[in-house]
Amino acid sequence: IHSKKAEINIISTGVGEVLESDVQLAAASKAVIIGFHTQIESHADELVKQLSVQVKLHNIIYHAIDDVKSILADMLDKVAIETDKGKTEVKAIFKSSHYGTIAGCIVTEGTIHRNHQIRIKRGTEMVWKGTISSLKRVKEDVREVAKGLECGVVLNGFSDYKEGDILESYEITYISQEL
Repeated sequence: IHSKKAEINIISTGVGEVLESDVQLAAASKAVIIGFHTQIESHADELVKQLSVQVKLHNIIYHAIDDVKSILADMLDKVAIETDKGKTEVKAIFKSSHYGTIAGCIVTEGTIHRNHQIRIKRGTEMVWKGTISSLKRVKEDVREVAKGLECGVVLNGFSDYKEGDILESYEITYISQEL
């Protein structure tokens, strides 16, 4: 199995049953035991459960290969994908003793949702990324605001709004990498 993203490190090979020493070695090195046309010795089976060692036994070689590929793929970091959901434009800035600085916005595309991530763009420059602390429509707390509507936005850890700033809302999803 060839991959530029991950590699296999074989720490031991052998023939016969999976033994207690195999399980102890796998536990110490945080390895997975892959067996082909074999079984686990009875004493070793108890140790597998006790040490929480992952053991994969196969009688079909292609299943063993697929299992190794799956283990390697699981070791890779997931890739973050940002999906744009909406845009708002800052039209006014308000100060509040309770909330701090509030951006008075109008939603120009899609929707802005309280749980979405936010990036602020000033011209072509991205000036901040983070989350929403408060989202209000008139004076009512809301979960989302649709295109064409006005809202008040308070962000976690950001208050340096400028009129004309664009707040882009987006979701992050994590997908597994392929080998």
